[in-house]
Amino acid sequence: MPGQSQAPIPRARISISTHWTELRLAAQASSARLDARAAFETFCRRYWGAVYGVIRARYPEPLARDLTQEFFLTRIIEGDSLPQLRPELGRFRAWLYRTLRHFLIDKWKQRTTRKRDERLQTAFDEQRTAAPELSVDEYERHYAHAIAERAFRALHESWSPRLQRHGANIDQPTLISWLIDRDARVLTGALGISNDNARQTLHRLHVDLWKQLRAVVAETLEDERDLTNELREVCRILHLTPPDEPA
Repeated sequence: MPGQSQAPIPRARISISTHWTELRLAAQASSARLDARAAFETFCRRYWGAVYGVIRARYPEPLARDLTQEFFLTRIIEGDSLPQLRPELGRFRAWLYRTLRHFLIDKWKQRTTRKRDERLQTAFDEQRTAAPELSVDEYERHYAHAIAERAFRALHESWSPRLQRHGANIDQPTLISWLIDRDARVLTGALGISNDNARQTLHRLHVDLWKQLRAVVAETLEDERDLTNELREVCRILHLTPPDEPA
């Protein structure tokens, strides 16, 4: 607020780590190990949004939630998919796409089979329409938005205490609007800081958002070059500009 210190808001500190060990632990969720079950629940929370978004586009809300839960239970635990996941075999994003695509095709086949008249089985098989395809673009859009949601949530949790010290109780949508609009004057009024400090704060917010996105993407990539390429691809899908590139 006016009259308060004009010192710049401190930079958020974010650690980046990979989580392949955790994924391999989650693969043992069907065992009696409590730590494996906890790791699997963490895995589900991370990727629920991406999977649910794709399924919700095809099914009504209650059924979409049930199918999302079924996907994680039957394809990830009972299907024993996670033990087959290895960094050297390809990107996690592509693996999840293939697993989800096969699940949706199988669910479509099950639902259409139940509707068939057995007397028309042969005719149906001869003139069968193709299962609704899950395009890569659609899937990656949902996947990228799920990553962004987690990054924005982590950014908001990190910055809220700092902003509150300036007398501002800023919700997540407002914080996102700051990053989109990049209008330092809005922060000047909201935080009671100088225009120069507001510009610095916007820059730090943008850099920290990049770090949060990087932390999320780093969960399934170990090679630094792959990590950078994947991160830039996510930013391309979300129409975000990395902090080291011109806006």
